[in-house]
Amino acid sequence: MSSEVVRQNRDYWEQLAPHRPGEPVEFFRDGGSAVTQAELAVLGDVRGRRVLQLACSVGDEALSFAKLGATATAVDLAPSHLATGRAKAAALGLPVEFIEQDMMNLDPNISGFDIVYISWGGICWVPDIRRWTAIIAERLNRGGVLVISEHHPLWEILTVRDENSLSVSSDYFGIGRDGYSDPSKAPQVTQRIGTPKVPHRSYIWNLGAVVTAVIDAGLTVRSLQEFPEQDSYEGLGETSTYVPATYLLTARSDG
Repeated sequence: MSSEVVRQNRDYWEQLAPHRPGEPVEFFRDGGSAVTQAELAVLGDVRGRRVLQLACSVGDEALSFAKLGATATAVDLAPSHLATGRAKAAALGLPVEFIEQDMMNLDPNISGFDIVYISWGGICWVPDIRRWTAIIAERLNRGGVLVISEHHPLWEILTVRDENSLSVSSDYFGIGRDGYSDPSKAPQVTQRIGTPKVPHRSYIWNLGAVVTAVIDAGLTVRSLQEFPEQDSYEGLGETSTYVPATYLLTARSDG
């Protein structure tokens, strides 16, 4: 990603950051977790493992991993999001390290992880999926695991028109996009506050491209699951669970 696109995307997220605090501190104190049961099922016990969360936003998942006993590092472009995450970590007494970096240009010392994790709305900011997976493969310990828990690329391109009716609003194979032809695919907060008038560029990676990039990086795919989410196709009716909304991919480093 060019430095100009990185700057624009950072400015875009900085304008959204004041309106995206994530879960409140009380959520975590009351035993809440931002890591899903499906994710925990493929990861197992994370105690003592080093976790890197990429495109972390305010790092709710990193906080959740830390609560479970992992050593967590969280990376994001937007300093305001990171400041929110640090404040929550301090309030909870969790030693999560928050680092302001472009995930395509990580410092060499951000390495040696047992788990590299990216969650919903993260991989769409990756401009080069093959280079990204290669970067991750370099950061994983032997036996380490990449976890991609993401919006399904079909969800990215399908728009609800009416009950039991979908239309194609983006190109499944098109990769790059400026803005969103379907506003419901933009960060959820924009539906409440509007879209910042800042250029921003995101990407759609089809499952074939993701899996191939993971394999080409020398990682071994261990699982690929697809899930329905009724709320993701609001207005579609009873068939909203007939199409995938998210997917969960895990791959292991054997090098």
